[in-house]
Amino acid sequence: MIDLFKKGLFTGLGLVIVTAEEIEKKIHTLVDKGKLSAEEGENIIKEFLQKSEAQQNQVQEWINKSLNSAMESFDIARKENVEDLEARVSSLEDRVSALETLRLEDDKKRTDI
Repeated sequence: MIDLFKKGLFTGLGLVIVTAEEIEKKIHTLVDKGKLSAEEGENIIKEFLQKSEAQQNQVQEWINKSLNSAMESFDIARKENVEDLEARVSSLEDRVSALETLRLEDDKKRTDI
């Protein structure tokens, strides 16, 4: 499911790049024909790129929220949760090992007496 989502996202981003290139070509054609000044052409391109970037940020924000919501609804553990549990298990393993060592030492003292 996530792979399909990624493919759709990358396809969309690819279309944005192609569209930006096409717009730049058309603006440069208009500048070459004298229908726009070079400054006007550059301003139009800059404005388009700024708006595209803003929309890209909005889409990325929406994607992040959607993925977080989906993960919560599927009740999937996050990486941070798993790492926290791994650290807790490791700590417990160390404590068990220390207790076993103490017990063995205590047993040895009892048999030596």
